[in-house]
Amino acid sequence: MSTGPVPTGPPPFPYEANTRLKRLVESDCLNEARHLFDEMPHRDEVSYTTIISGYVRASDPLGALSLFSRMRSRDPALAPDDPFVLSLAFKACASDPSLLPHAAALHAFALKTLAFRSVFVATALVDAYSKVGSAALALQVFDEMPLKNVVSWTALISTLVRAGRCRDALRCFADMRAAGVQCDSHTYAVALKACADAGMLARGREVHARAAVHGLDATPFVANTLAAMYVRCGHLDLGLAVLGRMRSRDVVAWTTIIASYAQTGREGDALAAFARMRERSSGVVAPNEYTYAAVLAACAGLGSRARGAGARARGPAGFAGARRWQRPRHALRARGRLAAADAAFARRTPRTSSRGAPSSPGTLRMAAPRRPSPCSRDAALRRRRRAPTSSRSRASSARAGRSRARGRRQLHALAIATGLGGDAMVASSLIDMYVKSGSLGDAKAVFYESRRDDVVSWTAMLGGYAEHGRSEEALELFDKMRHIGLKPDRVAFIGVLAACCHAGKVELGLKYFEAMKEEYGLEPTKEHYGCVVDLLGRAGRIHEAEKVIEEMPERERDGVVWTALLRACAARGEEEVGKRAAERVIEAEPWGAGPHVAMANIYAGKGGGRGGGGEKRMREKGLRRARGGLRWR
Repeated sequence: MSTGPVPTGPPPFPYEANTRLKRLVESDCLNEARHLFDEMPHRDEVSYTTIISGYVRASDPLGALSLFSRMRSRDPALAPDDPFVLSLAFKACASDPSLLPHAAALHAFALKTLAFRSVFVATALVDAYSKVGSAALALQVFDEMPLKNVVSWTALISTLVRAGRCRDALRCFADMRAAGVQCDSHTYAVALKACADAGMLARGREVHARAAVHGLDATPFVANTLAAMYVRCGHLDLGLAVLGRMRSRDVVAWTTIIASYAQTGREGDALAAFARMRERSSGVVAPNEYTYAAVLAACAGLGSRARGAGARARGPAGFAGARRWQRPRHALRARGRLAAADAAFARRTPRTSSRGAPSSPGTLRMAAPRRPSPCSRDAALRRRRRAPTSSRSRASSARAGRSRARGRRQLHALAIATGLGGDAMVASSLIDMYVKSGSLGDAKAVFYESRRDDVVSWTAMLGGYAEHGRSEEALELFDKMRHIGLKPDRVAFIGVLAACCHAGKVELGLKYFEAMKEEYGLEPTKEHYGCVVDLLGRAGRIHEAEKVIEEMPERERDGVVWTALLRACAARGEEEVGKRAAERVIEAEPWGAGPHVAMANIYAGKGGGRGGGGEKRMREKGLRRARGGLRWR
């Protein structure tokens, strides 16, 4: 975007120069802005604030920090401890975890110059430490702040949520209200996210009620987070009701609706919601990368992926341009994906009427099957009569497989054509789609074409390897991920623990489990504990597995981990521990037959399968012995 040619030479007055500099930065003309800045004979704090904000906005933290350093060295008459300039420097540090040393140096500078007394600067420092993964330093800074306001409290709560300490975040939320600080919409949204991450529906309802009292529950920021909280806690109807009460829905609201349907197995409703979004918004609300990722997830979950082939929205201006569609076509052809390339090229423009006017851009078109001619139908009927049943079944399966593959590749072509193929959310959704369909090779191709600093795509590929039993490749990928400086999240650790479990690498799995807690500061969930219990159980280390469960936080200890232990006991014939595990599973799921079956099989393996109260309980559950009398079913 450009505002026209830049006049040669800077204006003679600082005010005029700063005005032009601001206009260039806001127009994303950063090179021209830097040229003007360098030629300015007189620069003040406003000049530096404007140009540094431009570099921060352009995701160039090193450029922003270089300018801050230049301000201190070349323009000593200016105040480098200006709160606005210093907060921008902290914001630059927050964009990259490798810049933690820079944040620490700026922290020392703020203490030395007394700029730390500004709540504005101190809050920016809390946010910077939080985003580079140092929650402990963020908490220390907050405790040392002389003044605290709603922004600093919200930054602290966000820090705890980002670190996975959701219960601590909610306690901090309560402390904030006890201190008499009035919450704003951002505070309520962060508190609701903590409830969603911890699965605490009751607390979420409480936060909802408090937001409603202050009239903030209908604001888009709170409503979208509130809906997501209800959906993640298993109440899709409540989440949709919240979004339904919004007067006008933004792209976040529509994306939340689509993603909620996709995550709860209602993929058809997700695509229908996408169609409604395009029809009702009339181009005012354009889908973003998160919307397309949700649509891709819905298509991946459908029984027939081919339905996703027609899910194409025009999106931002230029999506339908022939030149833009030609590039992905040639790219796909170069990779040997001729069908996907031709499908993408065939759909490069919307259908036109007889006068050449394009059809409505706000409609969602599904690929309609071609109507066969009567002759082809008769020929097909004759072939069907001649073909044996098994041949027809194999042919139908082959046709369905080809159709689904075409749908997947057309979705991939759509993502490339719309310029979103390299986006983190879309790339990870494509990887997930290919993994679920068994196309691990295509998933790898998407992964190697994605950004190398995208932790989401790395995690998706890691999970794909683990899901397909490719444990060695999963472990190798995890090591590479850590080597290049990417911080694994909880999902990545689930994948690597599952890979260790399948590969039988007990010590390595325990090492990763400890690193998750000690090195990365992530609080394990029941899924992580379940993987460790399964890992130890498969190795026959039953008592160690039981100890892991006993050391778990009470809130994470449910029937899932006890079932994993019971499974291991059944495989090893461990009666004593198995009995304790079965009792815990029965407490959590009193009507389930699984623990009774497992214990009966343990007794049967030890020669004590008949007689006693266990057999009576099995019959009460409606179960009977398998042929031979040694197993229950």
